[in-house]
Parts: sequence; C-alpha cells; structure tokens
Amino acid sequence: MRTVTATELRMKLGEILDAASAGERILIERDHKPLAYLVSVEAVDTLIATDRQAKIDRQLAALDRLVEFGKEMRRKYPPPDDGLTEVEWRRREYERRDEKIDRAAAGLPPLTYEEGDDA
Repeated sequence: MRTVTATELRMKLGEILDAASAGERILIERDHKPLAYLVSVEAVDTLIATDRQAKIDRQLAALDRLVEFGKEMRRKYPPPDDGLTEVEWRRREYERRDEKIDRAAAGLPPLTYEEGDDA
C-alpha cells in the first residue's frame, strides 16, 4: 500500500489515479494523519457486496435466534389452560386495568385477591 500526502496527490493526480485504478490501494495523509483511502471501483464493489452479504447473514442469524427464543419461552411459559381465548383473556385484563384505574381515581384502595383481582 502506497502513502501519499495531499500535496503530492494534487501534483500527481493522474499518476495516482492510474495506480488506484490498476488495483493499488493508496492512503492519503495530511499532516502525517490518515485522511482517506483511494481504491479502485472494483475493490469498492467487492467490499460493498461482501458487506451486504455479511449484513444479510447477521440478520438471518438474529432471526433464527429470535425463533429459538420464542420456542424456549413457549416451553417455559405455556399459555394458561383456563378455557379463554387470547381475545377473551386480553379483554378481561383490560377490564381489570380499567377497574383499577377507576378505583384509584375515586380514591378507593386497590382490590385484593379475594375481592376479584385473581391475576
């Protein structure tokens, strides 16, 4: 890999572009600090394609882990066998929540287990 200064790049732009298009990677520095890389279009296309595939692979792996996590949670915490459908259960929970809110707004103490909060 070749290193050039910004001043050298301005003076020898054509030569440096030819080298980069031939596949050479060139590091451009300013005040002895890396500023940018100059690489060929083909190198960037390859890098983008590799990055895109790596991103897709990571996303698929994450989805697979989520599926496994869902299976594990369903094994650990099976749905209750109380005869209620999901909709009925959710409706009951909303009603309980609304009742708790109404009691709190009226200044009443919260319901105890015996009074109807069987959750």
